[in-house]
Amino acid sequence: MTAIIVDDEGLSVQRLHRLLAESDEIGVCHTFLDPKEAYSFARENRVDVAFLDISMPEVDGMTLSSQLQALDESIRLVFVTGYSEYAVQAFDVRAVDYLLKPVTAARLNRTLDRIVRWNSVNQDTDHDAAPAVETRLFDGLTISIRGQGPQPIKLRSPKTEELFAYLVCKGTVSRDEVVETLWSGLEPVKAWKNLNSTLYYIRKTIDKDESNRIIQTGKSEIRVDAGGMFCDLYEFDSLMKQIRLYPEPHENLLRQAEALYEGRLLAGKSYEWSEGIAHKAERDYIEVMEKLARRCLTQDRPTESLAYFNRILALDNAREDIHYAAIRLYSQLGCKQEALKQYRVIKELLRKNHGIGPDPKIEAFMAQMS
Repeated sequence: MTAIIVDDEGLSVQRLHRLLAESDEIGVCHTFLDPKEAYSFARENRVDVAFLDISMPEVDGMTLSSQLQALDESIRLVFVTGYSEYAVQAFDVRAVDYLLKPVTAARLNRTLDRIVRWNSVNQDTDHDAAPAVETRLFDGLTISIRGQGPQPIKLRSPKTEELFAYLVCKGTVSRDEVVETLWSGLEPVKAWKNLNSTLYYIRKTIDKDESNRIIQTGKSEIRVDAGGMFCDLYEFDSLMKQIRLYPEPHENLLRQAEALYEGRLLAGKSYEWSEGIAHKAERDYIEVMEKLARRCLTQDRPTESLAYFNRILALDNAREDIHYAAIRLYSQLGCKQEALKQYRVIKELLRKNHGIGPDPKIEAFMAQMS
């Protein structure tokens, strides 16, 4: 792999460069004291992994990480710093790892092993065998077709987009249900005419191959051929089924599910029919986050575990058990002010919503901490 190190402290750069040179995973390593020079290099050259100091003048590591990801989402990010309070922020931008200075060879090897595993999980599939159509429903709606460039394709109208999204989410659905859901305010004849014309525009844009149509229509129902396209929701649901087969699912399965969920299903679309589907996917994602958080706890990775708990609370702030876990981790990491802040949040939520106080075990822990 090709790596870059970006740090304004020369001695730190030299130490990390030496450790990486001694590893078997890094072939070439470029070093930069100036983040702007690192960014310019990444624009013109391949970079597999970036080791970034967080606290740098002018352009800090967090800003640089966003710039690098905008160039190439496949660049793996590792933050290296002397300040543990940045840990949660680092994992919030989905860094592969977070290293505290001074970095040891043993700890760095764990990071490199993790990068290798991630690359194995997310390596590209055989493009020749990949479905021609790719539909992504998380964090919006995007449809792309291989061979037509990187830009997503646009369907004819907002209603055409909604019908396509509805069919993809439902899989198989009766024509009557489609009409009742999407054209309930129209008289039946006009509603059925709108359904047929909208289906025509979808197939004109997406189903150009007459021998392998994704949208398959019958007299009374419409079906989506799930095998004819890639859909992030389908992949996510499949992973959730695999995850629930085992009491302790493999971390690779959890990581894959985590990576697929890029935001709320059909975010930005005001489709009433999608609320239940979106809520289910969000609950599944929270389940994945909690499993990853608990796994990190058992593997002595408290900062990463805390980051996952905080992601859960960003979606479901009423989870008293997750607040308690976060409080304990903040305390363990020496961040007592953050622990106190977390305690005040759950205390106020419980008072406002239920008129009660926190669980006695939380009160006892706070008393012991003080």
